[in-house]
Amino acid sequence: MASTLHLVGGGPGTVLALRRHYKAAIAGLGKKRPLVAYVGTATDDNRGFFAMIRGALSATTARMVLVRIASARASMADARRLLDESDMVFVSGGDVERGVQVLNDRDMAQPLRALARRGRPMFGISAGSLMLAREWVRFPGDDDARAEIFPCLGIAPVHVDAHSEDDGWSELRVLVRLLHERGDQEPVGYGLTRKGGLRVELDGAGPKLTPFGTPIPRIVVMRGRVMEGKALPLPR
Repeated sequence: MASTLHLVGGGPGTVLALRRHYKAAIAGLGKKRPLVAYVGTATDDNRGFFAMIRGALSATTARMVLVRIASARASMADARRLLDESDMVFVSGGDVERGVQVLNDRDMAQPLRALARRGRPMFGISAGSLMLAREWVRFPGDDDARAEIFPCLGIAPVHVDAHSEDDGWSELRVLVRLLHERGDQEPVGYGLTRKGGLRVELDGAGPKLTPFGTPIPRIVVMRGRVMEGKALPLPR
Protein backbone atom coordinates (compact mmCIF):
# COMPACT_ATOMS: atom_id res chain seq x y z
CA MET A 1 0.00 0.00 0.00
CA ALA A 2 1.31 3.45 -0.91
CA SER A 3 2.41 5.75 1.90
CA THR A 4 3.70 9.32 2.02
CA LEU A 5 6.46 10.60 4.26
CA HIS A 6 7.08 14.30 4.84
CA LEU A 7 10.70 14.93 5.89
CA VAL A 8 11.10 18.54 7.06
CA GLY A 9 14.33 20.32 7.97
CA GLY A 10 13.03 22.62 10.69
CA GLY A 11 15.40 24.28 13.13
CA PRO A 12 15.42 27.57 15.05
CA GLY A 13 13.31 30.36 13.61
CA THR A 14 11.36 28.20 11.17
CA VAL A 15 7.93 28.03 12.82
CA LEU A 16 6.10 29.68 9.92
CA ALA A 17 7.59 27.30 7.36
CA LEU A 18 6.95 24.29 9.60
CA ARG A 19 3.35 25.37 10.10
CA ARG A 20 2.86 25.72 6.35
CA HIS A 21 4.29 22.27 5.62
CA TYR A 22 2.30 20.68 8.43
CA LYS A 23 -0.96 22.26 7.26
CA ALA A 24 -0.34 20.92 3.76
CA ALA A 25 0.23 17.42 5.15
CA ILE A 26 -2.94 17.63 7.26
CA ALA A 27 -4.96 18.84 4.27
CA GLY A 28 -3.72 15.82 2.32
CA LEU A 29 -5.34 13.49 4.86
CA GLY A 30 -8.79 14.58 3.71
CA LYS A 31 -10.35 14.41 7.20
CA LYS A 32 -12.14 17.10 9.19
CA ARG A 33 -10.44 16.35 12.51
CA PRO A 34 -7.56 13.90 12.03
CA LEU A 35 -5.63 12.36 14.89
CA VAL A 36 -1.86 12.95 14.84
CA ALA A 37 0.26 10.64 17.01
CA TYR A 38 3.32 12.51 18.30
CA VAL A 39 6.44 10.35 18.78
CA GLY A 40 8.96 12.24 20.91
CA THR A 41 11.52 9.60 21.83
CA ALA A 42 14.36 11.83 20.59
CA THR A 43 13.66 14.02 23.67
CA ASP A 44 12.58 11.16 25.96
CA ASP A 45 8.95 12.27 25.56
CA ASN A 46 9.70 15.71 27.01
CA ARG A 47 6.29 17.23 27.69
CA GLY A 48 7.50 20.82 27.47
CA PHE A 49 8.88 20.21 23.98
CA PHE A 50 5.66 18.46 22.99
CA ALA A 51 3.59 21.39 24.25
CA MET A 52 5.77 23.82 22.28
CA ILE A 53 5.38 21.85 19.04
CA ARG A 54 1.66 21.30 19.52
CA GLY A 55 1.15 25.00 20.26
CA ALA A 56 3.13 26.05 17.18
CA LEU A 57 1.00 23.77 15.00
CA SER A 58 -2.37 24.40 16.63
CA ALA A 59 -3.78 26.40 13.69
CA THR A 60 -5.26 23.28 12.10
CA THR A 61 -8.22 21.04 12.86
CA ALA A 62 -5.91 18.14 13.76
CA ARG A 63 -5.67 16.70 17.27
CA MET A 64 -2.05 16.02 18.26
CA VAL A 65 -1.57 13.50 21.08
CA LEU A 66 1.67 12.41 22.75
CA VAL A 67 2.45 8.71 22.40
CA ARG A 68 4.18 7.79 25.66
CA ILE A 69 7.05 5.43 24.88
CA ALA A 70 10.24 6.50 26.67
CA SER A 71 9.12 6.11 30.28
CA ALA A 72 9.61 2.73 31.91
CA ARG A 73 6.03 3.10 33.18
CA ALA A 74 4.60 3.71 29.71
CA SER A 75 2.32 1.03 28.29
CA MET A 76 3.48 -0.17 24.90
CA ALA A 77 0.05 -1.70 24.31
CA ASP A 78 -1.46 1.78 24.76
CA ALA A 79 1.24 3.27 22.52
CA ARG A 80 0.55 0.78 19.73
CA ARG A 81 -3.19 1.34 20.07
CA LEU A 82 -2.79 5.11 19.72
CA LEU A 83 -0.51 4.70 16.71
CA ASP A 84 -3.00 2.32 15.10
CA GLU A 85 -5.84 4.80 15.65
CA SER A 86 -3.89 7.76 14.26
CA ASP A 87 -4.30 9.30 10.83
CA MET A 88 -0.67 10.48 10.72
CA VAL A 89 2.47 9.89 12.81
CA PHE A 90 4.57 12.93 13.74
CA VAL A 91 8.21 12.12 14.64
CA SER A 92 9.73 15.06 16.48
CA GLY A 93 13.27 16.34 16.83
CA GLY A 94 16.00 16.01 19.43
CA ASP A 95 18.79 13.42 19.49
CA VAL A 96 18.67 11.02 16.52
CA GLU A 97 20.55 8.13 18.10
CA ARG A 98 18.67 8.40 21.40
CA GLY A 99 15.33 8.51 19.62
CA VAL A 100 16.05 5.35 17.62
CA GLN A 101 17.52 3.57 20.66
CA VAL A 102 14.40 4.17 22.73
CA LEU A 103 12.17 2.83 19.96
CA ASN A 104 14.33 -0.28 19.64
CA ASP A 105 14.56 -0.81 23.40
CA ARG A 106 10.78 -0.53 23.76
CA ASP A 107 10.07 -2.76 20.73
CA MET A 108 8.30 0.07 18.93
CA ALA A 109 10.45 0.34 15.79
CA GLN A 110 8.77 -2.58 14.06
CA PRO A 111 5.21 -1.34 14.73
CA LEU A 112 6.15 1.99 13.13
CA ARG A 113 7.59 0.23 10.08
CA ALA A 114 4.47 -1.91 9.83
CA LEU A 115 2.26 1.20 9.95
CA ALA A 116 4.20 2.72 7.06
CA ARG A 117 3.84 -0.48 5.05
CA ARG A 118 0.09 -0.25 5.60
CA GLY A 119 0.10 3.26 4.14
CA ARG A 120 0.10 5.45 7.26
CA PRO A 121 1.42 8.95 6.43
CA MET A 122 4.33 10.15 8.56
CA PHE A 123 5.77 13.59 9.22
CA GLY A 124 9.30 14.08 10.52
CA ILE A 125 10.97 17.27 11.62
CA SER A 126 14.72 17.78 12.15
CA ALA A 127 16.07 14.71 14.01
CA GLY A 128 12.71 13.04 13.46
CA SER A 129 13.28 13.16 9.72
CA LEU A 130 16.67 11.52 10.19
CA MET A 131 15.11 8.83 12.37
CA LEU A 132 12.66 7.96 9.60
CA ALA A 133 15.49 7.67 7.06
CA ARG A 134 17.92 4.81 6.48
CA GLU A 135 21.04 5.60 8.52
CA TRP A 136 22.91 8.33 10.29
CA VAL A 137 26.44 8.88 11.58
CA ARG A 138 27.89 9.17 15.09
CA PHE A 139 31.20 10.82 16.02
CA PRO A 140 32.92 9.09 18.98
CA GLY A 141 35.05 11.70 20.71
CA ASP A 142 33.87 14.31 18.18
CA ASP A 143 36.47 12.89 15.80
CA ASP A 144 35.58 12.74 12.08
CA ALA A 145 38.24 10.06 11.58
CA ARG A 146 36.37 7.75 13.98
CA ALA A 147 32.91 8.46 12.57
CA GLU A 148 30.66 5.44 12.12
CA ILE A 149 27.28 4.67 10.61
CA PHE A 150 24.33 3.45 12.64
CA PRO A 151 20.90 2.31 11.39
CA CYS A 152 17.74 4.37 11.77
CA LEU A 153 14.17 3.22 11.10
CA GLY A 154 14.69 2.89 7.35
CA ILE A 155 11.07 3.75 6.58
CA ALA A 156 12.21 6.39 4.10
CA PRO A 157 14.84 4.68 1.89
CA VAL A 158 17.06 7.77 1.73
CA HIS A 159 19.91 9.39 3.66
CA VAL A 160 19.22 12.92 4.92
CA ASP A 161 20.45 15.67 7.21
CA ALA A 162 18.51 18.67 8.50
CA HIS A 163 19.06 22.46 8.74
CA SER A 164 22.84 22.29 8.26
CA GLU A 165 23.21 24.58 5.27
CA ASP A 166 25.39 27.03 7.24
CA ASP A 167 28.21 24.49 7.57
CA GLY A 168 27.85 23.09 4.06
CA TRP A 169 26.25 19.85 5.27
CA SER A 170 29.48 18.75 6.92
CA GLU A 171 28.05 15.73 8.78
CA LEU A 172 26.08 14.61 5.74
CA ARG A 173 29.33 14.74 3.73
CA VAL A 174 30.94 12.41 6.29
CA LEU A 175 28.01 10.01 6.01
CA VAL A 176 28.20 9.96 2.21
CA ARG A 177 31.95 9.36 2.38
CA LEU A 178 31.42 6.40 4.71
CA LEU A 179 28.71 4.99 2.45
CA HIS A 180 31.09 5.25 -0.50
CA GLU A 181 33.90 3.57 1.44
CA ARG A 182 31.47 0.81 2.44
CA GLY A 183 30.88 0.09 -1.22
CA ASP A 184 27.43 1.61 -1.71
CA GLN A 185 26.79 2.37 -5.36
CA GLU A 186 26.34 6.09 -6.06
CA PRO A 187 25.47 7.16 -2.51
CA VAL A 188 23.45 10.36 -2.19
CA GLY A 189 22.68 12.51 0.84
CA TYR A 190 19.77 14.97 0.78
CA GLY A 191 19.94 18.22 2.75
CA LEU A 192 16.63 19.19 4.35
CA THR A 193 16.86 22.98 4.56
CA ARG A 194 15.42 25.13 7.34
CA LYS A 195 12.43 26.13 5.25
CA GLY A 196 12.17 23.06 3.04
CA GLY A 197 11.66 19.36 3.01
CA LEU A 198 11.32 16.23 0.95
CA ARG A 199 8.13 14.30 0.28
CA VAL A 200 8.85 10.60 -0.14
CA GLU A 201 6.09 8.56 -1.76
CA LEU A 202 6.39 4.79 -1.41
CA ASP A 203 4.29 2.63 -3.71
CA GLY A 204 6.40 -0.46 -4.32
CA ALA A 205 7.95 0.87 -7.53
CA GLY A 206 10.75 2.76 -5.82
CA PRO A 207 10.52 6.03 -3.89
CA LYS A 208 9.31 9.18 -5.59
CA LEU A 209 11.10 12.23 -4.14
CA THR A 210 9.54 15.68 -4.37
CA PRO A 211 11.07 18.78 -2.71
CA PHE A 212 8.82 21.36 -1.10
CA GLY A 213 9.54 24.80 0.34
CA THR A 214 13.00 25.08 -1.22
CA PRO A 215 15.16 23.10 -3.65
CA ILE A 216 16.86 20.25 -1.83
CA PRO A 217 20.70 20.06 -1.91
CA ARG A 218 22.32 16.74 -2.84
CA ILE A 219 25.67 15.53 -1.52
CA VAL A 220 27.20 13.01 -3.95
CA VAL A 221 30.48 11.32 -4.88
CA MET A 222 32.07 12.36 -8.16
CA ARG A 223 35.48 11.06 -9.29
CA GLY A 224 36.05 9.72 -5.80
CA ARG A 225 35.35 13.06 -4.12
CA VAL A 226 32.40 14.01 -1.91
CA MET A 227 30.84 17.21 -3.19
CA GLU A 228 27.56 19.06 -3.60
CA GLY A 229 25.76 17.97 -6.75
CA LYS A 230 22.80 19.44 -8.56
CA ALA A 231 19.96 20.20 -6.16
CA LEU A 232 16.53 18.65 -6.56
CA PRO A 233 14.41 21.49 -7.98
CA LEU A 234 10.95 22.45 -6.81
CA PRO A 235 8.19 21.03 -9.00
CA ARG A 236 6.76 23.44 -11.53
